[in-house]
Amino acid sequence: MTPHSGTSGKLYVQIANAIRQRIEDGVYVPGDRLPPLAKLADEYQCSRATVREALGTLRGQGLIEFRQGDGTYVRTATLNLWMDPLDAALLLGLGHIRELVELQTAVLAAVASRLAEMDGPHSELAQSLFQLECALPKTEEAITAEMNFYLRMADHAGNPLLENVLRVMQESFRSCLRLISGGDSLGLDTCRSVYDAVVQKKAAFAREIMYTYGKAIMRQLELERVGHLHTVEIMRMTEPEEDVENVRPFHTSTERQDQED
Repeated sequence: MTPHSGTSGKLYVQIANAIRQRIEDGVYVPGDRLPPLAKLADEYQCSRATVREALGTLRGQGLIEFRQGDGTYVRTATLNLWMDPLDAALLLGLGHIRELVELQTAVLAAVASRLAEMDGPHSELAQSLFQLECALPKTEEAITAEMNFYLRMADHAGNPLLENVLRVMQESFRSCLRLISGGDSLGLDTCRSVYDAVVQKKAAFAREIMYTYGKAIMRQLELERVGHLHTVEIMRMTEPEEDVENVRPFHTSTERQDQED
C-alpha cells in the first residue's frame, strides 16, 4: 500500500493521515495496539524511520501513546481530543488565553532550561527542528511540527510532570498558534534559537527565549483581537439603515377602528 500514490506532500505526513483516518473510521479503536514498526513499514513500503515520524506526528496530535516496552496504542477518546481546537481557544476568551499562554510558556521555559543543563546527544531534537524547517509556513503541518519540537524537548528533559502538563495543554496551545499562523516565522525562529541555546548548554538563555516567545504570542493575539473587533465595527457601520419612509406605521385595534369610521 502506497499512500503517496497520486498525492503530494511528505510521505510521513501522508502515512500519519492514513493511520488517523483508520482511527476515525473505527478500524483502530481506543485501546487498540497498532501494528509493529516493521509491519507498518512493509505495508506503506517505506523505512521504519518514516513510520516513526508519522507516529510521532499522531502522538503530537494526542491520538496515540507510546508505552515503554509494550508498543503504540490508540488513546482513549476524551472531550479535549475531539473538540475543535480553534473553538476551544475562542471559548476561552482573551483573558483566559493569556493565562494559558503564560502557563504554557512557563512550562516550556522550564523544559528548555532543564534540557540545556543535560548532556546530549540532541540528534532527535535536531530532526524535529529539520521537519519544522521543511514544513510549508503558515500551514497545519508547520503548527504540528512546532508542537512536536516542544514535545520532543519535554520528552528528553527527563521530567514526566512537565511533559504531562505540556501534553494536556497542547491542543489549546495549538489553537493559539492557529490564530496567529498568518504572522511571521515566530515559531521557527524561536525553535532555532532555543535549540542553539540547548546545544551550547546556556540554560538561562534558553529559558529567556521561551519567555520572550510567550510575550510575542500575546502581542500577536491582541492584534488579532483588535483586528477582529475593528472588522465587526466596520460591518455594523456599513449595514443599510431601514427606510423609515416605507415603514408602515403600527396602529392599535382602536386606532384602526377609528380610521375605518
